[in-house]
Amino acid sequence: MSTNSQDNVGKDSSASLNTSAPVIFVQSLQHQVNEHDIHAIIQSQKHMLARFEKTNEMLVNCNALLASRHVGASKELKKHISFLVELKKDLETVFRRIRFLKMKLSQQYGEAFHVAANSVLDEEEEQEEKLPIKSSNDSNVVSTANASSSGSRESSPCSFTSPSTSDTG
Repeated sequence: MSTNSQDNVGKDSSASLNTSAPVIFVQSLQHQVNEHDIHAIIQSQKHMLARFEKTNEMLVNCNALLASRHVGASKELKKHISFLVELKKDLETVFRRIRFLKMKLSQQYGEAFHVAANSVLDEEEEQEEKLPIKSSNDSNVVSTANASSSGSRESSPCSFTSPSTSDTG
């Protein structure tokens, strides 16, 4: 029985040494670090945490605002896109009708049609010469207007071509 009691005493003393070693180490570290510095570091971390939380809240609010504006802008953009698609279809129809009418007039009244078309072009050139050219941008506008007034779809700045559109009509 005496050996059992000696074993228990040995286990208790080794256990107390094992648990007391970390405690002794922590206590020695506590004496090496200045309490005022630790308090200053903790206060600085709390201050930074508060700033980060405030910044995070501001970003969340900004994201919510942008999301709501994005929804509204997307709806408007879809409306504008559908309007432009409809406008394009209308313009394609108009240009197809104009080409058909020109072709029909050219076939029925060939020589008179070409004379009338040339006289309209001559009048436009005379009007262009009368207009004073103020800057290079104005001359581009005049030349663009001149090209669109010729009546051909290819030279028109508003011409929309797509592979599915046929030129016969």
